[in-house]
Amino acid sequence: MLKRVRIIPNRRAKSYLVFNAAISGDFTQIPQMSSSDYVKESWGKYKRYCSACPQDKSMNGLIFELIIKSELYRKSILPMFLQASVAFVPNVAFDILLYSSEHFPIGLSLKTSLRERYKQADLEAVALKYVHRRAQNCLITLDRAEADIAKRKAANGELLGINEVIIADSNDFDVLIERLSQMDFIRPEKIDIISASSIVTRA
Repeated sequence: MLKRVRIIPNRRAKSYLVFNAAISGDFTQIPQMSSSDYVKESWGKYKRYCSACPQDKSMNGLIFELIIKSELYRKSILPMFLQASVAFVPNVAFDILLYSSEHFPIGLSLKTSLRERYKQADLEAVALKYVHRRAQNCLITLDRAEADIAKRKAANGELLGINEVIIADSNDFDVLIERLSQMDFIRPEKIDIISASSIVTRA
């Protein structure tokens, strides 16, 4: 199912195989539940499946991303743009971008753990806001301790780009998903780099 709906491009990818084996081959058939419960249940299944596996932090991150992306799909929060770049925001690939019909983007940065990585997420969020002044940015994580630190920094004004720090298996995630569910998202129009009343070239 992940391949069919284009959440993942390659059926041979290890994360695809692990998600199917540990969580579900068709996540759309998992009974409806709150978004935070979906994250808890899916992450728990994955951790139990990999309990005897060698520690693989990169796989943790990939599966967490697939859980969040599949939940957005389940809640019909579409279209979503994955590993997306934005015109005039160089060298940044956003985990998930949504584009509101009111013409501003919403960036979702996904991290299983934070440590100092919230700083990079904030820099990327600032770059997005520099180009799109109404842009919103949410940092979504499973790292409660570090999330609390990042939340305090956001409240103190130390984070300039991130609007919210969300713990994925908490009620805050349910509130975020409910809010996004009420919004209308579209494909943005193609942006020309230069527009002019006339273009002069050599005759």
